[in-house]
Amino acid sequence: FLGIITGLIPGLHTNNLAILFLFLSSLYPANLFFCILLVSASIAHTFLNIIPSTFIGAPEEDTALVILPAHSMLLEGRGYEAVCISALASLSAIVISFFLLIPVKLILGKPINLYYAIEVLVPYILLLISMILIFTSENRLNALFIFLLSGLFGFVILNIDVSFLFPSSPLFPALAGLFGVPALVYSYKQILPPQNLEEKSITIKGKDVAGGVMAGGLVSILPGVSSAVATILALLFRKEKQKENTISILSSANTATNFFVLAMLFIILKARSGFAIAIGNMVKIEKWDGLLFPYPFNLFLIAIIISIISYYSTKFIGRIVAKNISEISYSLLLKLSLAIILAMVFIFAGPMGLFILFIASSIGILCLRMKVRRSLCMGVLLLPLILNYFLPFL
Repeated sequence: FLGIITGLIPGLHTNNLAILFLFLSSLYPANLFFCILLVSASIAHTFLNIIPSTFIGAPEEDTALVILPAHSMLLEGRGYEAVCISALASLSAIVISFFLLIPVKLILGKPINLYYAIEVLVPYILLLISMILIFTSENRLNALFIFLLSGLFGFVILNIDVSFLFPSSPLFPALAGLFGVPALVYSYKQILPPQNLEEKSITIKGKDVAGGVMAGGLVSILPGVSSAVATILALLFRKEKQKENTISILSSANTATNFFVLAMLFIILKARSGFAIAIGNMVKIEKWDGLLFPYPFNLFLIAIIISIISYYSTKFIGRIVAKNISEISYSLLLKLSLAIILAMVFIFAGPMGLFILFIASSIGILCLRMKVRRSLCMGVLLLPLILNYFLPFL
């Protein structure tokens, strides 16, 4: 239930819950219970956040890129189908990730211990990803300009504390501006057709999910790298560029990242996200050295159970939204969507958040005018990470 709430409300993240549960665990001796709630919420969140991304155009760090194909399908009357594809991809990613737990443990932990070799390669992997994004673009000069512009923007804002009424990150207004607002502005004159609600057979390709799982698994290993980088990396595994394939691979990467972040807590004793840090502080973490699963293994089982529940919850809520959204004037819907984004940015990030949103929106619109792929705007994350790795050596 908590994951449904955080997934449906733009700007509200499970990291906010992590802070709350850490506080509650200091008052009530029910740490394992709070850990179960936190794992449940973090997994459910990765399913439900496709709904505001599709119907409102409000992105989060890990759904910024999925807005583009999902909102496009909404304009084709296939918004509900986009939600179903995402939900199925996320569920498939959890199942595959669960069966990969032991192989991943053997490779990264004992006996192979490959983690320490991979850790050294982080900045070079990020640099390679950036170069691929730029050099595979049709107009490389424009692509480089947008990447550097968004990257320098990110370098300036990422250390700014924008928390206002609630804890927040500057990434929320930045990504809403780079991806959400331009998509809404450029679709203002379009007409929203009736949404197709038929429960036709939804199929996804195994290679798309596998690519997303690989990207999510890799990012969960790398220090200082967020789940948003998993979605960028996932695009490199994409062989087909249809909207359905893109949604599948990005959604599976999003969910797999959260699952493997939990696994890394036990395999290499490293916390790669806010919810993992909270769990590490609430329960004793035993390193997973043998073949038998470590304590508390029930957290992994909870992730599987919650994924099944979240799959049906996402389809159920997505269907309700899709059914009613067609009854609203699309121009009114766009105005409401922009109002929601502005309100959420102000609530979470205050006046500074609105300023960041304005600058980011300008960059996002410029990207559309220069006709380069919008994934280059993820330079807002990639370039600061690369600079943080290499600047100490200069």
